[in-house]
Amino acid sequence: MAVENIIEINNIVKNYRIRKGLFKFENFKALDGVSLSIRRGEIFGLLGTNGAGKTTLIKVMAGLLQADCGTGTILGFDIYNDHKKIRANVSLVAPTADVGTDNNLTVRQNLEFWAVVYNLQKEKREKRINDVLNFLDLKEYENFWPISISAGMRQKLAIARSLLVQNPILFLDEPTVKLDAKGAQSIREFIRKINKEFNTTIILTTHYIFEAEELCERVAIMDKGKIISCDFVDNLRNNLQKYDSFTIECDNLSTEIIEKIKFNKNVLECTYENRALHITTDKLENILNFTVSFLRKENIDIHSMETNEYTLEDIFIKITTEGEIK
Repeated sequence: MAVENIIEINNIVKNYRIRKGLFKFENFKALDGVSLSIRRGEIFGLLGTNGAGKTTLIKVMAGLLQADCGTGTILGFDIYNDHKKIRANVSLVAPTADVGTDNNLTVRQNLEFWAVVYNLQKEKREKRINDVLNFLDLKEYENFWPISISAGMRQKLAIARSLLVQNPILFLDEPTVKLDAKGAQSIREFIRKINKEFNTTIILTTHYIFEAEELCERVAIMDKGKIISCDFVDNLRNNLQKYDSFTIECDNLSTEIIEKIKFNKNVLECTYENRALHITTDKLENILNFTVSFLRKENIDIHSMETNEYTLEDIFIKITTEGEIK
């Protein structure tokens, strides 16, 4: 079954005019030939430092900014001619939850206001609002003023607004940037829940590398207005290193035990020194499980284990300093 691309953009360029003096302006290239395909139903990460172009890119994809050149379609709508149709079928949650939230209205009243703005049918409004409040665990706060609830709850309210119309695409621009650890984790859990329950395509911008690794199967790494790498996280890891390795600290091993471990065809190298068993392999998970099981069967005490498996942070640093992984 073919995978459907819900977003297709090609060679997108966006320039801003930056004032450099009283009468002098200079062009700043925020997007420099960006091409991207995003699949229906996935959580896709845009990863990069501040100024990399992430927010500009999602504003173009959400129909809020017009590119200077390039081509693209969002849900089949052209990015130049169908701005209104794109905006009507996507939702965008800004980095701060207070944008679009009226502190003179309660949580429920805010949702009622936006239900009217979204032209939600009157007979559907109350049920949809109740469903969203329950889904995001906001029901007990429905009569609170937004200013009196936590930043994490206000971010949930911003997401709740976007769910009223159940658009197929949800853009989340750094959704946890101003939250404490507990509030941020709560938002990440609801991002997964929204994706699973509604099959919503979610495009997430973040400069928190662990967040992209936790939520996204695929990521695009941006730097200076360009996408310098785009792939599944596992593929990025595999391309960065040819072989995996791990080290197990354990009690003294006999030559016979070491030779039995070496005999496995996927063990490429096996050394033992100073109570550290070091193994290089092309099948990390299989050989790690095999080795641990074998040592336990031989009644060998294991004190610690460590693998060389690259994290997304390692990948990000390598790509942004050395260029795309080959």
